Amino acid sequence: MPQAALLALVFLVAAYVVPGLIGHDPWKQDEAYSFGIIYNLVRTGDWVVPRLAADPFMEKPPAYYITAAGFARLFSPPLQMHDAARLATGLYLSLTFLFTGLLGRETWGPGYGVAAVLALISCIGLLQHGHFMITDTALLAGMTIAGYGLLLGRRSVWLGGFWIGTGAGLAFLSKGLLGPGILGVTALLLPVVCRTWRSRVYAGAFLAAALFTLPWFLIWPTALYLRSPELFSRWLWDNNFGRYLGFAELGPPSKSGFWLKSLPWITFPVLPLLLWTLWSRGRDALERAGVRLALLLSAVGWGVLFVASTARDLYALPLLPPLVIAATGALGRMPLPLIRAGYWISLVLFGLLALLLWILWILMQVGGAPPDLPGLAGAMPMDFVPQFQPWALGLALTLQIGWGWTLWRFCPPGVAALASWPAGLALVWGLAVTLHLPWLDYGKSYRTVFESLERAMPARYNCLADIGLRESERGMLHYFADLTTRHIKTPEVSPCSLIPVETKRTSDPEGGDLGASWSLIWEGSRPADARDCFLLFQSVQP
Repeated sequence: MPQAALLALVFLVAAYVVPGLIGHDPWKQDEAYSFGIIYNLVRTGDWVVPRLAADPFMEKPPAYYITAAGFARLFSPPLQMHDAARLATGLYLSLTFLFTGLLGRETWGPGYGVAAVLALISCIGLLQHGHFMITDTALLAGMTIAGYGLLLGRRSVWLGGFWIGTGAGLAFLSKGLLGPGILGVTALLLPVVCRTWRSRVYAGAFLAAALFTLPWFLIWPTALYLRSPELFSRWLWDNNFGRYLGFAELGPPSKSGFWLKSLPWITFPVLPLLLWTLWSRGRDALERAGVRLALLLSAVGWGVLFVASTARDLYALPLLPPLVIAATGALGRMPLPLIRAGYWISLVLFGLLALLLWILWILMQVGGAPPDLPGLAGAMPMDFVPQFQPWALGLALTLQIGWGWTLWRFCPPGVAALASWPAGLALVWGLAVTLHLPWLDYGKSYRTVFESLERAMPARYNCLADIGLRESERGMLHYFADLTTRHIKTPEVSPCSLIPVETKRTSDPEGGDLGASWSLIWEGSRPADARDCFLLFQSVQP
């Protein structure tokens, strides 16, 4: 690999992964409840039963939470605990890029590992979800590692088996049976659809993989069962089979046509590249083992998502690398007019977005407040007071200069000019979470609202009850105010003298829904939340 290309790849991956890992509180929705679990793990050391506030939270196994808690203990201080914990996402994202590069090289040959990493960075779905403190990043890494092992399993029993077993085990301990299920069906179908996997070597690799997965599949589930058979059943039955099949009524329900609407933009621009690869390389592409593996893994994975009873864009995250691997072959044969068009579209689009971010930052620094621009007040808090941060300016300038150097160094007619798209995405993301991170955090964090609630707490009370307070809010209430709640069905049966409630702003602020026995003593909301607010009620009964 040329030195300039290697330097550009290292800079681009760092520019994509590092910004946003530190410097902001846990954000709604997934980060907030994830860190609530991590916070409990750090405080108690209990890795067997994940807990949110005071309650067991059996939705997901603890691999990500354990990793994040380890980072929190190592790097907090000097970092704040939530920032240190978020470094786990940086680790898993980096592992994903590493094994995507290895898969690309193994599939298409030298040079295509770089192309595969750049294609993955280009995905809109990864940009949306890949930077946050969520277990799905560990699932993403595990699935990619196992995919690499399946490709190696054609010629190496122990190396292939090790990576299959390690990846499948990490996927299992990150989010349960979904990842291993997709990998298992793919592994069994590979010899059926592709001759290269019909060998004793692959059979041996499959058996070796089973051996390497045993610690992942046995240690935590056994410890959980010994601790509480009821919690084990809740995790295994309700949060795996019940969530997927729908009888447990967990998670957002899958609506008709959800994935048909979401798939094109989540996978953009990789899906068009995949179609171009199959068109331009035809039989050459389909005869490659890595492409067959990627297409089969994609077909199984998307089929599983299409028939599941729950659906979120986030669930597609681990299925991006297989599409990337199958699509990467098109990059070496891209027509020059398309290369030029992609280069100039990326330059203009991301250049304008970067310019807008810089102008907005300058106006805020000069005016001492967010500017009164159309549409801005509805999305961001306008009472924010900006402060000059030299480190943020320095990092933003470094990103801007690096983007300019990349466009200058890799320009048409070379195919490397296609790096302009991932470089532009990294630039815009980086500028948003350096120049405007304090503003974003002010609007998205629960810190101000729950610290305000803590100050409003009466001197005497016995406990807090909640009626449907969501996971994110319960986790952040514990972290920022050191308050935990007890679940109740109705205010009439509450054993507690205080009830925090989340409600719509259109609801009656006097809290008539709780009845005459409860008095409203506090009201607050996140600065950027125009929809929801929090109320605190106190019992007026003697």
